Amino acid sequence: MECMNSSVREDCLEAILTLTQANGGSVAAEGILAAVDADRAEVEACLAGLVADGAVRKDDRGYLLSTEGKRIAEAVLRKHRVLECFLCEMLGMDTGAASKEACVLEHEISDEAIDRLSRYIERPGHGPRRHCAGRCREHSLLEFAEGDLLEITMIRCLSRNRRLIDLGLIPGEQITIRRKLYNDAIVVRVKGADIALSPEIASTIFAEPVR
Repeated sequence: MECMNSSVREDCLEAILTLTQANGGSVAAEGILAAVDADRAEVEACLAGLVADGAVRKDDRGYLLSTEGKRIAEAVLRKHRVLECFLCEMLGMDTGAASKEACVLEHEISDEAIDRLSRYIERPGHGPRRHCAGRCREHSLLEFAEGDLLEITMIRCLSRNRRLIDLGLIPGEQITIRRKLYNDAIVVRVKGADIALSPEIASTIFAEPVR
């Protein structure tokens, strides 16, 4: 099966980038499959195509981005974060809806439009919530240390992770990093309960320290 969907190709690159930043090494196929909202066969076909094109390298542990693949992935991730900031903070959309919309728009919007949106968000005087510009550069839960008290600010593509809502992991909620496990999973405390999160899920949850 040949992957004809450019959006899935970009989602694969973005997933590898996010997971590599968290784990510092090759990304297993199962981690990519968990992070990309597409059929398994289509994701596997896209990964094979990306390897053939030189955007991704494969070793005995999994997948790594080439220089070109990393450039593309960083551009897609930036588009998502700028779009989500704009839709949520500037237009007042619900965080989950804004993230879902950003997942769709990030593959079609031009670099010029993203640059203009980013500059618009960062311009002083545009609305009472200018701090959203900083959220475009947030860190996932995997980048924090044990004991850190955090406030969740964004969950990427929340519609794909509805279980998180049931657990109380929603934007605006305060959590504590309880433990970081040997397999890169983490345990967080929310509403008095400890919850274990796989690295794939934790990499989609962004937060900022509580001052």
